[in-house]
Amino acid sequence: MKIKELKNAPQWLLDAETENADVEIIDGVVYWYNGIWKNGIWNDGVWKDGTWKRGIWKNGIWYGGTWEDGLWEDGSWYGGIWRGGGWENGTWENGVWHGGIWHEGIWHNGLFEGRHLERWTLGRWRLDGRNFK
Repeated sequence: MKIKELKNAPQWLLDAETENADVEIIDGVVYWYNGIWKNGIWNDGVWKDGTWKRGIWKNGIWYGGTWEDGLWEDGSWYGGIWRGGGWENGTWENGVWHGGIWHEGIWHNGLFEGRHLERWTLGRWRLDGRNFK
């Protein structure tokens, strides 16, 4: 459903810059199914797919899609492709990391592509999968 068609949409979602967004609100939680997030602050909810270009992630769960840039501030990453930006806290469960800055959090599994993280400070790295190429 388009954001403007939602009933009781939170103001942070209405203020965001998006393109072709397919979103639903279930029991007060925002579910993002597809589209492009261009700018804004994602405060809460579940991201199922789509592309993130810029903005700040505050909390929630990511299940797929492509992260292009922005700041991640908490939550869990369960799959998808990370292409840049800053990671401030949370749990990485699986996916592909191409670059960016990691500051605190837990890496459980996934594929790290590249020779080094631009910066890794604090956090735990568990070698459950193919983390280094």
